[in-house]
Amino acid sequence: MRKVAHGDKQAFSALYDALAPLVFGIVVKVVRDRAQSEEVAQEVMIDLWRQAARYRADAGSVTTWAATIAHRRAVDRVRSAQAATDREHAQAAREHTT
Repeated sequence: MRKVAHGDKQAFSALYDALAPLVFGIVVKVVRDRAQSEEVAQEVMIDLWRQAARYRADAGSVTTWAATIAHRRAVDRVRSAQAATDREHAQAAREHTT
């Protein structure tokens, strides 16, 4: 992770190869839509690249850190989609009553 934090693209490539399947697996279990899951997983991998300097080995493994970020991002996506649906339903209900 130190190499990734210092911008080493080869180190990130190795990290990506090692973690992308795990990240996607976590995200797809939460989001359930393959296309959205691919998008969220890609966002997570970009986060890992950008936040590499924040990783602390004493707080857990890289895998655990990545899994936590993936799960949080996936839950955020589901909540965002639900909120959008709720807004649409509320708007439709308002339009129906007027």
